[in-house]
Amino acid sequence: MRKKLFFTFLSISLICSFSLQAYKKPNLPGKYKKWIKEEVVYIITPKEKEVFYKLETDKERDLFIEEFWRQRDPTPGTPRNEFKEEHYRRISYANKNLGRGSPINGWRTDRGRIYIKLGEPMQIMRYDSMEIYPVETWYYQGNPKFGQAPIFRLLFFKKYGGGAYELYSPMSDGPKKLVPSSIMQRPESDIQIEWQDKMAYKFLKGRISTELAEASLSCFPKRDGWEFRLPSETLMGEVRTYPYKKVQEDYAYDFLEHKPIVEVSYSVYYISNQAKVSVIQDKSGLFFVNYLIEPEKLSLDFYQDKYSANIKTSMRVTDSKDNTIFQQERNVPIELKKEQLKNVRQRPFHFCDSFPIIPGDYTLNLLMENTVTKEFTSLEKNISVPERESFQMSDLILADKVNKDSPYNQVNKAFQIGKFQIYPSLRNTFPVKGKLFMFFQIYGLSQERGKEGILEFSFYKQEKRFHTLIREISEYESTCDFLEEFSLEKFPPGKYVVKVSLLDGERKEIVSKRENFSVSSKFLPLPWIVTETNPPVDDAIYSFYLGNQFLNNGEIEKACGELEKAWTKEPDMLDYAISYARVLLVLKKFKDAQEVLFPFLEANKANFTLLYYLGKTSQETGKFEEAISYYREALSHKGNVLEILNSIGECYHLLGDNNNAVQVWQKSLEINPNQEKIKKKIEGLKEEK
Repeated sequence: MRKKLFFTFLSISLICSFSLQAYKKPNLPGKYKKWIKEEVVYIITPKEKEVFYKLETDKERDLFIEEFWRQRDPTPGTPRNEFKEEHYRRISYANKNLGRGSPINGWRTDRGRIYIKLGEPMQIMRYDSMEIYPVETWYYQGNPKFGQAPIFRLLFFKKYGGGAYELYSPMSDGPKKLVPSSIMQRPESDIQIEWQDKMAYKFLKGRISTELAEASLSCFPKRDGWEFRLPSETLMGEVRTYPYKKVQEDYAYDFLEHKPIVEVSYSVYYISNQAKVSVIQDKSGLFFVNYLIEPEKLSLDFYQDKYSANIKTSMRVTDSKDNTIFQQERNVPIELKKEQLKNVRQRPFHFCDSFPIIPGDYTLNLLMENTVTKEFTSLEKNISVPERESFQMSDLILADKVNKDSPYNQVNKAFQIGKFQIYPSLRNTFPVKGKLFMFFQIYGLSQERGKEGILEFSFYKQEKRFHTLIREISEYESTCDFLEEFSLEKFPPGKYVVKVSLLDGERKEIVSKRENFSVSSKFLPLPWIVTETNPPVDDAIYSFYLGNQFLNNGEIEKACGELEKAWTKEPDMLDYAISYARVLLVLKKFKDAQEVLFPFLEANKANFTLLYYLGKTSQETGKFEEAISYYREALSHKGNVLEILNSIGECYHLLGDNNNAVQVWQKSLEINPNQEKIKKKIEGLKEEK
């Protein structure tokens, strides 16, 4: 029997950069209108409401509603959702018991609204004296986690003695509203209003109940008095938004942003994350994007004494015009035995990976999904990659740990520089008396600066310099990679800033970077880390990646150089050959492209791209019959493709077979009649007859 096991790690919040445009409320079908305007009207956040109104199909709405309840489920992974059950019980109770004597349903009354939001009061005090209007005082235990008072009370009264109970405000109502006008004289001025409130307060305290009199001024037991009316008003405002604090709204933004993926995979369980992204230059000169992502939790599937998950990452890098420069998907299976699980269950989960990138300014979008349990999270980061020869200092990477003799130095891993394997601190928080490792790079450092340059490490606490270290660049093995280790033995708990400055021979600052960190006396569990292992940097795959990035960026000559390098290293790789041929086609080197592709034909007769490119090279070199053969074979595997149909027609036309040319072009027009150039060609051939 298959079970689901859920482990919740450190809670974090995601600052989502996705913003909602102004929206117009659609005419929702009945059940969805009832859901948002009646069933969840008191607990749905404004952002969730905006997202819901932006959904376009009932399927999307159903998936969102499912995710809405799942985000509030106190025991995810179990068949029951206790929050949802309790919510609908409260609505039922309100309708049965809190709408009596009122023309509206119980859920719409003030008492119903509060009951649905806060639940059953700890205690209810009722006052039915003939000398005052009917009054109830509800006592609640607050949740300090959400900024509430430990104990607070809310007062309801029947205005003028009839109708539904209304929520009482110590500020805008005042004690006078609880006492009939036959007992209290009607006020004629502000002074008389204040006087009436004081007289009503004395009346309540002397004739009815001291506790009720105090409740008429303050929502805070044992903190009673006129000065507490304004704080009470603030508390009542917080009560109105109390349900919003129980949910992280970011999932709603992500649901809207990724709903095309959600529709396909039903991966609608969004979890938040915290991440770090760094650009690091390898000793070969290549730049790599290194990322670390910590999902709020990782759920494991239990089957046959094994705990498993499968991490799928979908990554896309775009330029300022939203053109795709690079994209990649990876699947990483995770499998743990029971003993392994014991070692990691209380520790946060870190997933790390890296990929090469060409110079430029980009946006990284990463979607990470646990395909076993349908949880997903995402991140968006701006990244800047300098030119190889440009002079620049990288951002500082603060780390909990560094392995200075990594056994994986022959392969490529995230946050690995030569023999150094760095384990970044995600929150830049370090234990008292622990160690802080710092890594950074200086690109394009000249020999002169390398000889006379000085590095100054300055630590600040509350803007006052706390500690300083001076090192000469000549002391380091590398003039690009800099790693320092600092003892925190004398650093008391608190917040700090570290600044690293490159100084010239005269101690003038050339460039600097700074980073915040903190020292904590709390126990900080070390994460368990899953890191993808990639090939060494001289592997052909990196030239393949970079070549396609240059091609997507419009840098054709650079693309050609890298793709030729990949194909030369691995001449039997079809993907490398096709990418190289693609750039040769752009450069109009058709014979070269054909020579690259032809050796693959015998073993890949069903490959559409191969057949299409061979057809293109044959057409451009005047081998029209051969081109038609390749094109028709490509269509047999892909179906009718307009561009290929039009190319076949052109080949027939150049062979002088106009009947077949017209026939193929007419087939093309059946698929897309809005092709004016094709229409003119057909008309021209008909006129020639």
